[in-house]
Amino acid sequence: MIIITKYDDIAKIKDKTIISYIESLVSDILKAYSLNCSFEAVGGIFFLENEKDFENYKEFGLSSPICEDRFEWIEEIGNGYSDGCIVINNDFAINIIGKSEFFEWSDNDEND
Repeated sequence: MIIITKYDDIAKIKDKTIISYIESLVSDILKAYSLNCSFEAVGGIFFLENEKDFENYKEFGLSSPICEDRFEWIEEIGNGYSDGCIVINNDFAINIIGKSEFFEWSDNDEND
């Protein structure tokens, strides 16, 4: 998993097909909150390198496992990727970006 809270973090992503989308998202967040370089005070972007990264929900700032119901929205963004947003509160939200197949939950999920 790659945590993105500023432009420099984007360089850690190996798959160049998703870079322009993430650059645009970072730019939009910085502009929306009138921030100069980092937006970790209002959220973050978590780029999943594999499906197991969902198990690290505490790194996302969450206290319980991630399931489809936690997302405000999930949309396919092209090149086999999807972007999902989880709103934590009025002042903090996270975007989780990964391969679209990572966002497919089965009826066998263990959620309370």
